[in-house]
Amino acid sequence: MSNSNKPKNLDFGAMEQKLRKMGVNSNLDHLKRTQSNSEVSPPQTPSSQVPATQEQQIKPQQIKEQQTQLMAAQQSIATTNQENERAPSDWCNYIFGTLLSIYESTWIKSYGRRPTGRFLDFADSVTEAELMRIMQHCRERLQAGEKWPPIMGELTLLKNQPTESELAESFNRVSAKDPQNQIEKWIMQNKGYELRRLPQSMINKRFKEFYLEAQSLQEKGKLVTEPPKALAQYSVKNLVDVKREEYQRKHGGELDPRIQAILDSKKES
Repeated sequence: MSNSNKPKNLDFGAMEQKLRKMGVNSNLDHLKRTQSNSEVSPPQTPSSQVPATQEQQIKPQQIKEQQTQLMAAQQSIATTNQENERAPSDWCNYIFGTLLSIYESTWIKSYGRRPTGRFLDFADSVTEAELMRIMQHCRERLQAGEKWPPIMGELTLLKNQPTESELAESFNRVSAKDPQNQIEKWIMQNKGYELRRLPQSMINKRFKEFYLEAQSLQEKGKLVTEPPKALAQYSVKNLVDVKREEYQRKHGGELDPRIQAILDSKKES
C-alpha cells in the first residue's frame, strides 16, 4: 500500500515532446534540476529555529537593561516632582522677589516666575549680609551694561566675593596704612611695595587679584600676617650701626673719655 501511494518520477523528455506537438517550445531543465535537488539534498533545519535560540539568550539581558532605564527614569521624575512640590520659604521668596525687581523680564526668562530646583537650596544658605553683597554685584553689573542675571553658579560665588565699592574702600585703607582685617594687613605687608609702583590704570585690577589671593589663603588657613619671632630687629645695617658696635666693643657701656672729661669739668665749675 505504501509503495502504491509513492509518486512516480516524471518523464520530462516525453512532456517536452508533447509540448512541441502542441506548438509550445519550452525547456523543462529547470524542473529537472529542482527535482534532482529535492531528491539529493538532505532535509535542513528551519532557519527560524536559530534566531529563536539567539533571542532566548539576548532577551534576559535586554529586559534587565530596560528595567534599569525605567527605574532611573522613575527616580528622576520622582526627584523632579519633589522639587516642584517643595514649598519655598518666606526668605527664599524674598530673595527671589528682590532679584526679580532688579532684572525684571530677563530674570523671568532665566529663572521663571517662582523659585524652584537649586534656587531653593541656594536661597536657604544665604545670609542677609550676603544678599546685600549679591544685590550690589547685580547693580554694578547692570551699570557695566550686563543686562542678563548671573547663572546659578555665579550667584553662589558672588555672595563671597567683594564688590567694586568694597574693593575701593579696602584699597583706600591699605593706602593709608590703616588695615581693618587680616586680608588688608596681608596686602599691606606683602603687596604694598608693588602697589605703590603700579600705573594708575592697573591699580584696581591688581588690587582685586591681591585681595582674592589673600581671601583664598585665609580660607585654606594659610594667611600669615605676623612676622616670625626670630626676625632681627635691624634687617639692614647702616654706618651708624657699625660705629656703635665698634664703640661698644672698645669701651663697653662707659662714656667716651673725652665726653666724660667735659662732663667732669662742668661739675667742678
